[in-house]
Amino acid sequence: MRVPVYLFIAFWLLQTSLVLRAAVPDPFDFDQVFKIKIDVPQEGIAVLGESSSVRGSWRGGGGGPVHRPKTKATVTINGETFKEVSIKLKGAAGSFQPIYAKPAFTMNLDTHIDDQNFRGYDKFYLNNSRQDDTFCNEIICRELFNRAGIPTPRATHATVELNGRDLGLYVMVEGFNKKWLRRHFDNIDGNLYDGGFLKDIFTDLSVNAGADPLNHDAKQALEDALYEKDLVKRLEKIKEHLDVEMFLTHLALDVFTWNWDGYAMKHNNYRLYHNLDTGKFQFIPHGMDQMFEDPYASIYPRIRGVVAMSLFQVPEIPYQYFERMRKLYGTVFQPERLIKRINELEAVIAPELEKRSERGFSYHQRAVSQLQDNIRIRGGYLSEELSAPDRALKFPESGELQIQDWQSHQYMQGMQFDEADKDKRQVLEVKSDGQRNLGRWHSTQLLTHGTYRFEASVRYERVVPIPTDPASGVRIRVSQYGANKPLTGSHGWTDISTEFRIHRPVEEVELSCELRCMQGIVWFDRDSLRLVKID
Repeated sequence: MRVPVYLFIAFWLLQTSLVLRAAVPDPFDFDQVFKIKIDVPQEGIAVLGESSSVRGSWRGGGGGPVHRPKTKATVTINGETFKEVSIKLKGAAGSFQPIYAKPAFTMNLDTHIDDQNFRGYDKFYLNNSRQDDTFCNEIICRELFNRAGIPTPRATHATVELNGRDLGLYVMVEGFNKKWLRRHFDNIDGNLYDGGFLKDIFTDLSVNAGADPLNHDAKQALEDALYEKDLVKRLEKIKEHLDVEMFLTHLALDVFTWNWDGYAMKHNNYRLYHNLDTGKFQFIPHGMDQMFEDPYASIYPRIRGVVAMSLFQVPEIPYQYFERMRKLYGTVFQPERLIKRINELEAVIAPELEKRSERGFSYHQRAVSQLQDNIRIRGGYLSEELSAPDRALKFPESGELQIQDWQSHQYMQGMQFDEADKDKRQVLEVKSDGQRNLGRWHSTQLLTHGTYRFEASVRYERVVPIPTDPASGVRIRVSQYGANKPLTGSHGWTDISTEFRIHRPVEEVELSCELRCMQGIVWFDRDSLRLVKID
């Protein structure tokens, strides 16, 4: 049978369209700077200006964006024009800018025209990078989280022009919506919660997507599990509702990059998704522009997110977290790889910045150099911290270890120190000359988790305590963990001890043999200064 020519042509056009569509590169697959032009009618500018009014501008302290009206715009991306694009201003306390400055935008291409998209994407965030002069943090950190297996919206660069006014360089990010969910999950019917500004999960979070956005039973079940008093049952219940493995990875990366404005440390900048493929919730990072600011920040930061706080009360979680960090460091988190990636991005965006402002470009270069230095320093610090178990004290089978390395220290002038012989013993001596003072011999040690006892044998004479100071006298003390009851007056050789427990996988402690008094003298038998590992 002969096929009509028009059917053949239609078939050929369809095949050609599919081939061309498949050949269109994903905008987030390679480094580039998109050219975006936004045209908004004056009445639309007035609408967006409402976000900049005194009544509706950003108000810190937990108030959130109180008035962010939307308007329609014509948007051109690399020469391709889109009509009736929904657009509004975005940003929180540090990044929000009014319409007449350098505002950040949220753009939805298909709000008013079904299936309108740019290379398969219909929602974008245009971040003004007000808090990141490198324009790199968002990109390298989003790539890092994705490498670790945490679905995270990707980012690239764009220049933005608003009604003919050049706004400069932006960071362009994938928008959270159903199409984004479909790229990462099979079942996309679960609720995608927006963490908002400084809102923890137990607050009334808005829902960005979900088949049943008014049903919060699953989130309530997770909340209930967090407050289970029995810690064994708590972990079991949390695991029923939260992907704990992914959460620990998320937390480790937040600490690696020092994402102080993320969920764990500030319950901010996150999305919470109920993944119906697993039946469990998982956290998704959002807003990563202030990173690596403190390269020496502790790997055990202050935790504020209620999910993290609840989990870390379970004894085994700190060890799992530490081991997760050790696994990720050098594999997923590689400082030199991040530094190289910044150089690649810099090669693409530098021309756009340099042609706009020499002064601004110079400032940008200094910021890039500082970021790379901080990453390099952070890498060294993390390496030292995560290798600590290998350097910790090793105890013999008896569990007893004599501490040899002691140094003297006084808080004011007037204390005398000596290493001498006393009663046929080698001693560490501390003597006060008769004024209020503190003198001590101290030693810093790395200890792995477990219960320990610090022991000593002491002799002291004419020790006069400091009035109104209940801690004055002769003591042996372990930093952060306590001391024996202070001894005053005079006494022959006597044994004292203090017991403590290390809860973290490894921790540095300071052992102290001290005299805190108005006057007196004490001798610490050097051979008796021991640590005993009980369990």
